[in-house]
Amino acid sequence: SMRTKVVATSLFIALALVVLLPAAARAQSSIAGSVKDTTGAVLPGVTVEASSPVLIEKTRAVVTDEQGNYKIVDLRPGTYALTFTLAGFATVRREGLELPSNFTMTINGDLKVGSLEETLTVTGSSPVVDVQTAVKAQVLSREVLDSVPTGRTIQGLGQLVTGITLSTPDVGGTRAMQQTYMSAHGMISSQVTVQVDGMLVNGVDVDGAVQNYFNSSMSQEMVYQTSGAMADVSGGGIKLNMIPKDGGNRFNGSVNSGYQPRQWQGDNLTQDLKSRGLKAVGKIDKVYNVEVAQGGPIARDKLWFFASARAFRVNVPIADAFIPPAGQNVFVCQQANVTCQQGVDDQSINSAQGRLTWQISARNKFAVYIDKINKNRGHAMTAGYDANESSIVWTSPLYMTGSAKLTSTVTNRLLLEAGYSTNYERYNTLYQAGFDRPFRTPEWYSIVNKQDTSRGTEYGAGRTNQGMYPDRFNTQASVSYVTGSHSYKVGFQDTWGTYKQFRGANGDLRQFYQNGVPFQVQILNTPVRFEDDLNADIGLYGQDTWTFKRLTVSYGARWEYFSSQVAQEASGIGRFVGAREFGPIKMPTWKSFSPRSSVVYDVFGNGKTAIKFGLSKYQQAGTMAFANAYNPLALTTANVAWTDVNGDDIAQGELGCVYLTPGCEINLAQLPRNFGVANLSVVDPNIKRMYNVETNIQVQHELFSGVSLNAGWFHRDYYNLRLRDNTAVRPSDFTAQQIVSPLDGQLITVYNVSRDKVSALSTVDRTAPDRKAWYNGFEATFNARLPRGGTLFGGYTTERMLEVLCDEPSNPNFLLYCDQRNSGIPWRGQFKLAGTYQIKYGVQVGVSFQSLPGYINAGAGTLPLYGFFGATSSNVSSAVPNGAGTVWLITPTTRYAANCTGPCTPGALVNPGMTVSSMSVPLVAPATELSDRVNQLDLNVGKWMKVSNIQIQPRLDVFNTLNRSDVVAVRSLNYLTSSYFQPATVIQGRIVQVGLNMRW
Repeated sequence: SMRTKVVATSLFIALALVVLLPAAARAQSSIAGSVKDTTGAVLPGVTVEASSPVLIEKTRAVVTDEQGNYKIVDLRPGTYALTFTLAGFATVRREGLELPSNFTMTINGDLKVGSLEETLTVTGSSPVVDVQTAVKAQVLSREVLDSVPTGRTIQGLGQLVTGITLSTPDVGGTRAMQQTYMSAHGMISSQVTVQVDGMLVNGVDVDGAVQNYFNSSMSQEMVYQTSGAMADVSGGGIKLNMIPKDGGNRFNGSVNSGYQPRQWQGDNLTQDLKSRGLKAVGKIDKVYNVEVAQGGPIARDKLWFFASARAFRVNVPIADAFIPPAGQNVFVCQQANVTCQQGVDDQSINSAQGRLTWQISARNKFAVYIDKINKNRGHAMTAGYDANESSIVWTSPLYMTGSAKLTSTVTNRLLLEAGYSTNYERYNTLYQAGFDRPFRTPEWYSIVNKQDTSRGTEYGAGRTNQGMYPDRFNTQASVSYVTGSHSYKVGFQDTWGTYKQFRGANGDLRQFYQNGVPFQVQILNTPVRFEDDLNADIGLYGQDTWTFKRLTVSYGARWEYFSSQVAQEASGIGRFVGAREFGPIKMPTWKSFSPRSSVVYDVFGNGKTAIKFGLSKYQQAGTMAFANAYNPLALTTANVAWTDVNGDDIAQGELGCVYLTPGCEINLAQLPRNFGVANLSVVDPNIKRMYNVETNIQVQHELFSGVSLNAGWFHRDYYNLRLRDNTAVRPSDFTAQQIVSPLDGQLITVYNVSRDKVSALSTVDRTAPDRKAWYNGFEATFNARLPRGGTLFGGYTTERMLEVLCDEPSNPNFLLYCDQRNSGIPWRGQFKLAGTYQIKYGVQVGVSFQSLPGYINAGAGTLPLYGFFGATSSNVSSAVPNGAGTVWLITPTTRYAANCTGPCTPGALVNPGMTVSSMSVPLVAPATELSDRVNQLDLNVGKWMKVSNIQIQPRLDVFNTLNRSDVVAVRSLNYLTSSYFQPATVIQGRIVQVGLNMRW
């Protein structure tokens, strides 16, 4: 089988690396520099030794090369002493060097003639400018992780970093179990790489965007890299590397806890929010987090352990999600004279992780860890939901990551790292108890998902029952040869996995209404059970970092092989589909080559000012989404008209029935002709892998001791963008129709497909040679080391991304707003500031402030936002790729208002030639309407006290100190409806948290 061949190839390459080059390592951090005598002549052969208690082997030593240069790589973060020794010269020792993760520290040595017995201790502050690498990264130390007020998740901590944007901001951990996604510098969340000690632990869900729920106590430091990744990783998005705690030679532990009393939360339901239609904001009910950690030696200098556990509970009432009175629609809860109980999303996580680090010999180290999480969620929902009916039960019997890694220092120049890592996930999102009914029973037909596109409400039942079971496996190895002037590295990585899923739904459809009046159903191809496989994502790479005087050049390349497929699969009979069996279906295989490069110049030769330039190509990282897009058994939907003839609120009709005859209320003639029989889209076998090219120019300068400034321009161009062509329909099959906008009276041209082509669908996805997309961002940041161990960092970013997608071959509706250069899309700027400082008497303060641009309004997920001119990809007039904006949802019976403005006829049909069940007519250019700017200030204060051998810190955190009520998302962009621009998500009001930290 392909998997067997790939595994065999992977093992062979890994074995070859181990046997032929029996050493390698991925450098976490490095100390580098040059050594000269008092005349300025370079000194080869100098022994340079780095020592630190964070190294289980105690010391790491190298020898300067013929140019007098040295480099010590693969160093863990911590405080180091550096010793320079050469016969005939006095020994020089530099102490107190604070080395963070992902940083190359430049320390030059000057030796004078003398005896080895003489030792000259040199003092000075630790360098803060990296004059050898062009990466843009922010290191969050353990002190920052513990002391800056956050929700203690990888996303909530990433929120501190300038340039990183979350899909929804987090206030005090209230979003900790409703996973929000990170993006930066034009790279979306599926391009994020997550590592533990350099080992890949990404999941495969949503192409790797969905991450695990990591216990923050396991990490000594976290490094968020937003630009400049070299050849040892595939994607060019955020790279998060969590540097785990190893334990140490003495027993030490910690407790971090926080509790948020609901009585202490501020009320941020303002009159403005009420006037915009919001009745209840999101709140907290019960929120607490307890993390316990313990580490130490099993055998001193030989075997260390570290373990931690977490109990996390987040119960949050959801904005405008209610439990209506018995027999009532949830819409009544939005009336001013009706009081309803607010729905609570009850969530919990319990986790435990353990790590062992074994120093096998002086030169060989082995580490293994496992992190297991159990997550449960009782009522997943958003604004407008009936909390007891349409919310979803989320059960996660297993979230687990783990790795095993061998590191070998064969010589002081030759290093090896090889390892294996996994990510297992098992989770289900199911109907509330009692709503899942047997196939074709009367209740199965009547208890279905119901959505009102005008009111923005959802009730009846959840959207689907779902099971998601993604597994990922990863092997990687690398070999480094470091001379001092050069740092060569070659490596290999292979990741593969499977993703099994099921979908089911009562009625095999969803019912849609406008102000309570039925008008449409969304047909589903359920029940479906399907599997997508990532056969191989192999990367072979090589790179060199060459330092010549003040100039450091890094160059390398990565060759990648990507193979995925739809597995052999079968699903049973449904209401609108028969029994089906497909597969295996192999996707096009991609082989690609990606060069990476950077140049760094130490302007004055003193390690305090660096000019940096980077130019690199990155293939679009992915897992199974490509195969899933063409999986015949993946969930597929199609919208058709519904007329509730008998008024029983049950959409009646079976395959083959004639619309509006007895028992046939849904227009199944509008279904695509091959719906549920085969995949509605196929892929061009010559389709190319998408990629982007990143260019960045930066200047980094040490303003004064411990303070660095960085300013840069970041640019990306995207290539091999894709186009979906419905080959069954041509522009000549459409007829133009002028529609008068109810927003401003302007004429909008829409196109109606002919009736004989309304169900014609035969799409082919191919590479589009003329599509363009590009990103520009300007960023200025600073990092400051403050006295008493304090730190302060932050900065400003302004950015914009534009697309030109004007090569649509089949549907002329897609040409509207296709050139975003003409849409007036704004630059969006963010400012962030975070830090911690110990005042006096053990009192410590922490601060986090972020001012974020408004989010691009996209609604909360009701019908108008599933697509554009037809609502789903299964219709002829389907989703335009140009984003979301204010739309006017019309049906064939929609008429102009009696007081309409512009060249309209009051009471006339808006679109008399309409052939599809609905259209979402764009009234505003997509991506130009933004939600409120978010200004969030979080503060905390605590005091360290010592009781016996235990340090105790009572702590008070205040999240959203200013009690802001910034709107992040709206219910819908459906104009002329009660839910239009109605707030759906508002940041949580001021939250006060009491906590207790302990260390021993």
